[in-house]
Amino acid sequence: MRIWVDADACPVAIREILFRAADRTGVALTLVSNHPIPVPPSRHIRAL
Repeated sequence: MRIWVDADACPVAIREILFRAADRTGVALTLVSNHPIPVPPSRHIRAL
């Protein structure tokens, strides 16, 4: 399973929750945005 998130529209607090959940569960999280988004180092999280 992979979760895709519109990072431009997603509040920072929700992004932080998604980061922790992706690491905890091992579900792949992809953030899509028009500008660079800071992403913690994780093999489950990537930004486009």
